[in-house]
Amino acid sequence: MNTFLNAEQESLLENYRAFVNEHVRPVAPELEKQAASPAGLSALKELLGTLGSKGFLGIGCSTEYGGKGGKFVDLALFAEALGEVDPGLALTFSAHTAALELIDKYGTETQKSRYLPLLARGEVIGAVAIAEENAGSDYRSQTSKLEVDGDKVVLSGRKSWVVNGDLAQLAVVSGKFKEKLVFCLVDLAESSKAIKHGAHRDKLGLRSARTCDIDFAALELGESSILGFPKPGDLETAADLDDKTASMIEFAHNISKTLVAASAVGLLEAAVKLSVGRANSREQFGSAIGRLQAIQWKLADLSAESSAARLLTLRAAWSKDEAPEEFPRHAAMCKFYAARTARVHSSEAVQIFGSLGISADEPVEKLYRDAKVMEICEGTSEIQKNIIASEVGA
Repeated sequence: MNTFLNAEQESLLENYRAFVNEHVRPVAPELEKQAASPAGLSALKELLGTLGSKGFLGIGCSTEYGGKGGKFVDLALFAEALGEVDPGLALTFSAHTAALELIDKYGTETQKSRYLPLLARGEVIGAVAIAEENAGSDYRSQTSKLEVDGDKVVLSGRKSWVVNGDLAQLAVVSGKFKEKLVFCLVDLAESSKAIKHGAHRDKLGLRSARTCDIDFAALELGESSILGFPKPGDLETAADLDDKTASMIEFAHNISKTLVAASAVGLLEAAVKLSVGRANSREQFGSAIGRLQAIQWKLADLSAESSAARLLTLRAAWSKDEAPEEFPRHAAMCKFYAARTARVHSSEAVQIFGSLGISADEPVEKLYRDAKVMEICEGTSEIQKNIIASEVGA
């Protein structure tokens, strides 16, 4: 009996997998190899255009704003399907979704009407810029500044490791207004000398996800640029501003963490299929290595623990809509467990493949690299443990 998915959702997952196999799998190797090149950026933009035109970038956006109106579980299932083929693209999807969800939950009606249809259709790709070189998980230490003078807003500072940084046309950026944290909406597509993109960071894994730093040098923003506020001047009288933005940051991280966990589940599904195939086809000492107890136990551990990771991730995705007070705890749990499980068992998949497993020509080598990055991006495993301990009252 399936604990979480009904027949409609099971069918949805199969449709997602079919689409990803048809449209993403053929180009995934080139997205990986050419990630840092202009050709790679162009190919990624073209693929995202396809995802947008088919409605996949607006799965969770309400129909009122041009989206599919799906549940968050539906987004997690799509991230799982992407993760089975290219977890880097799943991270791209996660960053875009986090920006959309932030605007949907906290934006003014003007901001929602302006941006959500564009994000849902993929005509605009989103990013969330919070981290700085010396302010990662400790986001309150960030030094980016917002200055407000009447309806004029000026943003200054550098954001680091921005997923979709040189791909997105819209970024939700955090900064300090009089030592209080605030989110603003920044049009990255607008030609401005005050916006400077750093070089794409060549990473160990998840390489197809564009990642760079962005410098904002006294960038002037529009009147509707402060997330959740009709006018910049409203910041002067806003109560509990820092706490509200902290809630926004937590919400964005929980969205991203759950979708990264879902992509880890997809990666594990790929690891299962590859490992079983290798165990059944590779012969040593007169029979398939899959008949050896050492290999059978690896496959049993992989199957059981990947199933557990999937259940934790679906629980988190369900809680976002149905039990939001539980979302932070479940998001931390699924991110920690799914990422660790992906790293451990992608390593075991490499072991099952033997010398072939360390070849760059074999997909299990990429799974191992991608899985390790999952333990770091969108909040390290250590931070997730701290959150879990806090959520249970420690």
